[in-house]
Amino acid sequence: EYGDTLKLSEGGFRVLIGDENVKLPSGELVESGLTFRNEFHLHPLSEADMFVPCGGRPASINLSNVSKFFDKNGKAKFRIIVEGANLFLTQDARIVLENAGVVLYKDASANKGGVTSSSLEVLAAIAMTDEEHKLHMQVTDPQNIPPFYKEYVQQIQERIEENAELE
Repeated sequence: EYGDTLKLSEGGFRVLIGDENVKLPSGELVESGLTFRNEFHLHPLSEADMFVPCGGRPASINLSNVSKFFDKNGKAKFRIIVEGANLFLTQDARIVLENAGVVLYKDASANKGGVTSSSLEVLAAIAMTDEEHKLHMQVTDPQNIPPFYKEYVQQIQERIEENAELE
């Protein structure tokens, strides 16, 4: 259901959000799988060339915890951060990371397409009756996509490209 733990490499582990009191191979005790998942980006094991948070709470990285984005030698754990989630970083945290040489792509730039498309999707839902929405906007057969929907998606994609060019 959640993968075969026998296939994990030495030192690998699995912590599900409903898990409690899981002992990691390092000996660390994870009291709450949910908290571990929500804050893993702050955990010492979390390190990569690029970090792309695409969900989470606003201000997940802020002045009080941005120091956890650096190793014990003061080196940033991520060289590039593409902020796919709205307001994931506070401005103060952003400045600390930029001053350390981290390349940041702000949320307003990185997820402009998602904001545009979801806004227009909501507008369509508000503007149409339930019957009109079902007829024109719901794809029940991938081989028979409603013509209105095809055109609407094309217009949204063009709008996103125009917005990106203006930036």
